[in-house]
Amino acid sequence: MKIAFLSDIHSNYHALTACYRYIEKNNIDHICYLGDYISDFPYPVRTLEAIKEFARDHSCFYIKGNREEYMENAFKNNVTFNKGSQQGSLLYTYENLREEDIKWFMSLPVSCEITIGDYAPFGISHGGYDNSRDIITIHDNTAYNFIKKQTTRLHILGHSHKPFIYERDGKILLNPGSVGVPVSGRKKAQMAVVTFRADMIMPEFVELPYDTESAIIEFYESGLIEYADVWSRTMIAIIETGEHYNEKCIRLVEKLAEQSGRDFSDEELWQNAAEILGI
Repeated sequence: MKIAFLSDIHSNYHALTACYRYIEKNNIDHICYLGDYISDFPYPVRTLEAIKEFARDHSCFYIKGNREEYMENAFKNNVTFNKGSQQGSLLYTYENLREEDIKWFMSLPVSCEITIGDYAPFGISHGGYDNSRDIITIHDNTAYNFIKKQTTRLHILGHSHKPFIYERDGKILLNPGSVGVPVSGRKKAQMAVVTFRADMIMPEFVELPYDTESAIIEFYESGLIEYADVWSRTMIAIIETGEHYNEKCIRLVEKLAEQSGRDFSDEELWQNAAEILGI
């Protein structure tokens, strides 16, 4: 049995379709989606429709990520996002979703345990078991602390956009990286495929080229860049370099805000940060 794990698509339709081509070509049996289907890239409904269309002929499992929770919160609590580089991408996404999409997000769990046939169960989450925003990495104690609580031999999670495999005490913790916004220096869509054979678990990281030129053009065609100028430019820089430009920009804006005493949302600070970063 082969299972593909896709996380952090972020509306990057072109990266997602590259993953689908690979899945079809390699006869993968099941697909697990680990959340953050939308935001940051244009046309969120197109990505959601592709996910639903693919499920008509494939066995799929879903959980939600923090981006879906942002949309739920806005819907349930009448939260207002603002245009500008801090929140404009969320505003664009919210305005371009349908009520049925948000209600689908609301139906999804944050984490779950899956058993298929006679194979051992495995767990999936976006971040932590109960909090989709928990960042689990191998560079601090978070992976170790997570695996100590892990109830299955294998658990797969996303959110950090950085692929890793961590093994301890007979357990495996896996992050497939990000389909749509890879930030580990690679410019390709990332996913993982795990082969289950008797009591063996064999993970494989997969990186796939995709139509980056079309992905960049659509930031302008869709109007997203007008909603969130600098944030969109960080996304374009990520497409072009594979480097974590949105994180770099956030840290720089935080520093400029502290130095100036101005608010983090101040668009001029974002423009200054973009100029410093050369994007």
